[in-house]
Amino acid sequence: MTTTLAGDIAYTQLSMKTTRAVLGQSLFLTMALIIPLVTHKLGLNYLAAQPMHWMILFAGLTYGPFSGALLGILVPTASFFVSGMPMAAALPLMIPELIVYGFVSGILKKRLTSFGAIAAGLLAGKVVYMGIALLLGRVNVPAFEFIRGTWGPGIIAMVLQIVLLPLLSGLYINATKD
Repeated sequence: MTTTLAGDIAYTQLSMKTTRAVLGQSLFLTMALIIPLVTHKLGLNYLAAQPMHWMILFAGLTYGPFSGALLGILVPTASFFVSGMPMAAALPLMIPELIVYGFVSGILKKRLTSFGAIAAGLLAGKVVYMGIALLLGRVNVPAFEFIRGTWGPGIIAMVLQIVLLPLLSGLYINATKD
């Protein structure tokens, strides 16, 4: 069956089980570790740039929900051990958030298209982040102020993720599928 780039952007995912897929996902993990280091070295606001989120969402779109969820666990954990970032106190909030990003974007791609899957994944991940913050007693300001403080700085990155990641994933899928 021949697919078009539009179909790859919208609905197609690659198998996680081939040697090529393992190498691709390893590349995604490596890039997910490098991008935050570069972001921090350049002095960019990590809340605004959301450097870890990009490759996790990309993995979910490209290889499916389990790849996205796995990177959601591995990226912040490995990054913490390699660079000390994110800080240990942030890991209980970030790991579940990033797992949800990768899993939801991957599972919903075939139902909503990539654009909707990224938007839904971002929303679900932010809700999980806030829920865990509430459970851990880390919200010491009114809810609206907390949401504005955690979502506001990254809104431009989230819009860029919704627009760019489906296109980049479609191009990657189109270039690498068997």
